[in-house]
Amino acid sequence: MDDMKSLASILALILATTFLGSCAGVQVSGDTYSAHAEALVVFGYEIPGDELAAAEALVPEGATIETVYSSPDDWTSLWGVMNNILGVHYTIIGGTVR
Repeated sequence: MDDMKSLASILALILATTFLGSCAGVQVSGDTYSAHAEALVVFGYEIPGDELAAAEALVPEGATIETVYSSPDDWTSLWGVMNNILGVHYTIIGGTVR
């Protein structure tokens, strides 16, 4: 019975991490905006999907993109490989609204 509780706890932790580790949003203040998106990365797969596309989808209509900051999809360094095995990718887009 304790094994089932442990398994259920591990499964709950994995699901919570998946849902809490992935979000997107946009903040508009006056004539500027900032859109962001994050994705949990497990063995190279981004959950729930590509964070760059999610952040771009949140850019207000008619807005000008001035900056894009995104975490690299790096498979060439030890830190990059570790982040692609289990990590978080993020993208922040900023600019002005007409």
